[in-house]
Amino acid sequence: MKKVMLCVAAAAILASCTPETGFDLTIDAQSAGDSPVKLSLENQEVLYEGTLNAGKLTVHIDDFPHQYAMVEIAELGMPAVYYHDGADVTINMDSVTGIVIEAGVFNDSADAFRDKGAFFDATMMTLEDKFRNAMQLNDTLATEQIREEAMTLIDSQTKMTLDFAKKNDILGAAIVLSGNTSSYDLEDFRAVRDQISAEYQDSPDYIKLSDKITALEKSAVGATFTDFSQATPEGEMLSLRSVEGKLVLVDFWASWCKPCRAANPALVSLYDVYKARGFNIIGVSLDRDKEAWIKGIAEDGLQWPQVSDLQFWQNEISTFYGIQFIPQNLLIDENGVIVGKNMEPEALAQFLENNL
Repeated sequence: MKKVMLCVAAAAILASCTPETGFDLTIDAQSAGDSPVKLSLENQEVLYEGTLNAGKLTVHIDDFPHQYAMVEIAELGMPAVYYHDGADVTINMDSVTGIVIEAGVFNDSADAFRDKGAFFDATMMTLEDKFRNAMQLNDTLATEQIREEAMTLIDSQTKMTLDFAKKNDILGAAIVLSGNTSSYDLEDFRAVRDQISAEYQDSPDYIKLSDKITALEKSAVGATFTDFSQATPEGEMLSLRSVEGKLVLVDFWASWCKPCRAANPALVSLYDVYKARGFNIIGVSLDRDKEAWIKGIAEDGLQWPQVSDLQFWQNEISTFYGIQFIPQNLLIDENGVIVGKNMEPEALAQFLENNL
């Protein structure tokens, strides 16, 4: 009997030393009554579904990796978005007073970042109003000044965002991935990843950031370009290696992309001037409408090879190289090495003149 009691006591001690996993979600939304409630992730995975009891709920939920999460109460129709870091979550929601969330240190930092961003958003809205007024008055001088102010504001916000991301561990990954990723280069993404603690490397945001870096490394100047094959407008498969040239420009574009179409005349001019000296181009289109693609080629007078899988932003080549905006380009030498990236016509012309 004594031995049994000792075993029971030992089991109790061991159980008391085992850390509790998961977190408590507490909701106070009295105006919502007995409304359905749901907790879900950015990828729309639902972690909890239940019903409020007179506007209240307390439930224990298994923990999940650090990332943004969302609580939705059907009756209120306004989601409560917070950054989950494993801490207990308390949410007060009301259709009149709004949303108040307590959810740990990382969420406090996310709130601070949103407050910083609110200043830029408000300033940009003011500039947009001024721009519309200037356009109505045909005041070209004012519109140009406002455009320059807007660009300066965007640059400032980009710098603020990157500086914040570099100091906030895994939250930094979520921040740079949720904005305009084309504002950052490979070294920026590496700097954010390098400051993330090892304990958060199972986070979806860490994994997505690492995937982004891997894609950008594939298209970095100095990297060896991986060959590809896609269909031409005639339906034949064409690979990069089969495109002859001392320097070959891989041009990512689409017929629906106005900046791409605006850039095409300059490419046509460069092609005409330097093709005899060993310059060539292969267009990779992010079109999904074959007829529109073919029409765009004809309208812009593009004489160089063209390929596409007509998968829009899921184009296999552009996805492999992490292309998230167009136009973009990669300049490949005869050894298959990337020697230039996103070169403007003037810079490309100078490079061709110096190297062909």
